[in-house]
Amino acid sequence: MKRYILTMLMSVTLIYSCKSDTLDVKTIIKQTETIDIISDQQFLKGINLLGLSSSNSAPIDQLYPFGKTNGEPVWKVAQWGSRFNLLGVTPEIKNDSVIYKNEGKKLSFLKVGGEALVNMEVYASKEYRAPRKEGEEWPHLLLEQGTNQTKLINMKTLNYSISAKLMFAENKMAADYNAGMHTAQINLYLLVQNINKQSAGYGDFFWFGLPLYDYRYRDMAEYAAQDLGKVDATKKFIFAVAANTLFEGSLHDKNWISINKDIYPQLIVAFNRAKSTGYMSTTSLADLSIASTNIGWEVPGTFDCGIQFKGLKLIATANK
Repeated sequence: MKRYILTMLMSVTLIYSCKSDTLDVKTIIKQTETIDIISDQQFLKGINLLGLSSSNSAPIDQLYPFGKTNGEPVWKVAQWGSRFNLLGVTPEIKNDSVIYKNEGKKLSFLKVGGEALVNMEVYASKEYRAPRKEGEEWPHLLLEQGTNQTKLINMKTLNYSISAKLMFAENKMAADYNAGMHTAQINLYLLVQNINKQSAGYGDFFWFGLPLYDYRYRDMAEYAAQDLGKVDATKKFIFAVAANTLFEGSLHDKNWISINKDIYPQLIVAFNRAKSTGYMSTTSLADLSIASTNIGWEVPGTFDCGIQFKGLKLIATANK
């Protein structure tokens, strides 16, 4: 295995897609040439708040950082494995930022130049009563959404863009720290799923990871393995690209990094790797779409950490 054996053994959150009953995606992508895979990039429709356990994915509240609207939220915020629930938290306004905060986490939003600047912080020093042991749960803070299920075979390119900056990452573990078990990391994941109901592999999926930060490594290498690590792990294939194929530098330097990359070729490589290792065996490329996305912190160690990002986009162009 690669040197960061734990990195993608962290259980990525299983979020199934929110399918539209009215949107003819094939028609729209042909007419407009491009389509936003990630929608409501400014969080104007609000966010559904999920609970503390991944076993119950029903919304428990809604957050409206920029005012309540009549539209249904497409975003969700997951707080799996936390001891502190954002349910009922009154937002604070500070320097034009809208802040949702409790002992275990902070989520804030600020409009900057027509974009939403998002701040995500986890205070795992408040979450853990003792150093985390193998197989134990860990806190998550994830922003996620289902997509319009555009099929991969209908895409020519898939452009991923984001700007991000690590604000802080503090190891609170001292001698208890074990790099094979403990870290703080943030990635963008795509859940790539067989949506063809006539296929024997209908419903099967794999995870495609786009890394941003891992406390242990300045440079995150390509990684491929099974999703394991805790009871609710999906046990599906994970393929994460090397960070240096996406951006220059490292978030460890606490400077802004920017990504503007066509990830479609890497996504096809990931699918082929999955098939070559025994996964997705009854699925073809024509069956696949991006069913959902999520971005955020997974903190399987006692770390306090924070990141800012803006300009998150995933835009497909039509394959004529």
